[in-house]
Amino acid sequence: MNIKDARGRTIEIGFYIRYTGTGTIGNVVDLKTDEEGIGWAKMEEPNLWYSEDVIEIVDEDNIKDKDFKDKKFNVDELKERNHDFEEPSLTSGGAEGGG
Repeated sequence: MNIKDARGRTIEIGFYIRYTGTGTIGNVVDLKTDEEGIGWAKMEEPNLWYSEDVIEIVDEDNIKDKDFKDKKFNVDELKERNHDFEEPSLTSGGAEGGG
């Protein structure tokens, strides 16, 4: 079975791919070809099949936060970081100028 991405590169189980429609990135866990000869790759998350013409191989080194689901966050710490940002305000002096 020879399934290629939208750029013509051969996909294998274990590769990371991106669905070009939404940018979803996932690990390939299964491959198949349907009765019409179209190749499909199944991502581990979100556990969906994608047609070979709408996916592309992604270099694993370029994936940010690939282990994101295993990270833990402290809600109070995130709220405290939010206070560090300047509070936005609307004034009558904004957007003045000519053109």
